[in-house]
Amino acid sequence: MPRPDVELLAATTSKLIKPFEAVVLLLQATNLVMSAVNDRYRDGALPVVFALGGLHLLLALLVVYRRGPLTRGHAWTSVWIAMIFVVQLLLAHLLAPGDFAAYGNGVPMGNYALIPLTVFAFYPWDGFRNPLRRWAIECGLVVAIVLHPLLILGLMHRWDLTGAHVRSVAQYAVWAVVWFLTGKGIAWLCRIAVRVETEALTRSYEVALGDFHSHVEGAARRIDSGHDARQVSRELREITYARRRQLLLQEHNVGAVDIVKNAVRLHGDRLVLLSPPRLGALTIPRDRAIVLEQGLADLLKNVVDHGGGAVALDFALDGDRMVFDVRDEGPGLAPEAFAEPTSTMQRLRRKLLELGGDLLLLDPGPGGGTAIRLALPLRSAR
Repeated sequence: MPRPDVELLAATTSKLIKPFEAVVLLLQATNLVMSAVNDRYRDGALPVVFALGGLHLLLALLVVYRRGPLTRGHAWTSVWIAMIFVVQLLLAHLLAPGDFAAYGNGVPMGNYALIPLTVFAFYPWDGFRNPLRRWAIECGLVVAIVLHPLLILGLMHRWDLTGAHVRSVAQYAVWAVVWFLTGKGIAWLCRIAVRVETEALTRSYEVALGDFHSHVEGAARRIDSGHDARQVSRELREITYARRRQLLLQEHNVGAVDIVKNAVRLHGDRLVLLSPPRLGALTIPRDRAIVLEQGLADLLKNVVDHGGGAVALDFALDGDRMVFDVRDEGPGLAPEAFAEPTSTMQRLRRKLLELGGDLLLLDPGPGGGTAIRLALPLRSAR
């Protein structure tokens, strides 16, 4: 079983693969187009070269908006590697007689095959679980790309190679090593990113959960000694809520779904959610998430204590303004109690007003109960 840091490294690297795939395909498309200008091809070959350039540009765009061959799995990766060799071999046969292309060895656009080495050098082969296998794959790719010009020259010149051909292939090999080492540099940066992320996660754990185990053990001992299990579980739930809140609010942008879930979990089986809000993938800046999370916790506590424990929680996005409607089926909240300056509702309202939001007591309708609207802009007004 792979170590957690290996799994984190593979996950982090996989996230970086996609933009690099797109850049590589874009550079390959550029090489193809420039080859049509710099190299001399047979009659009728230029449309093929331009078509290949357009195809690579289209693939780069698809990678940006979808997924590339490396992120789709080893089968697609093999197809892409095969395409690199096939395209370069095809272009070499399309060259006009006597044209030796940029490297002087009959291989046009030498960088076309070298650029992917940068990605191959930090691609998480086998999820970094088997270093020997990964090194074997990487070395095999470097050797294959370095020797590919020799295969092209052998096929085109019936293996009648000159000293100039050999020197050109040696130059090509040096550039292959340079591109490969560039990829290894990117791999080193990935490892730095993983180390920083691991340290951040460790700090978050220590801040939020460092003493949580002792609370769990203390709760078990209290239950064993005869304390009310429901009371103990309620206290433990409040501690859990506080720890989750600490973890949530360390992010610069907090998921609205996570905020609502944590506020609901605080009350356990004392709260029945009649209609959950549809929040999608909405994220909220941390300064607003702190106020929203505390506000929802207070409103739901009011439902549990005075509103019968059943609540309908609705959400709407009015432009850049979040609107939460909290409706319960209790005896109702008197307007004068809501407007009391020292009440929880008014303390929450003052915080919301500072951020451009508001807290309003709504008409509950013929069914009675209490209806409160919490409104908060996603961003500060400029």
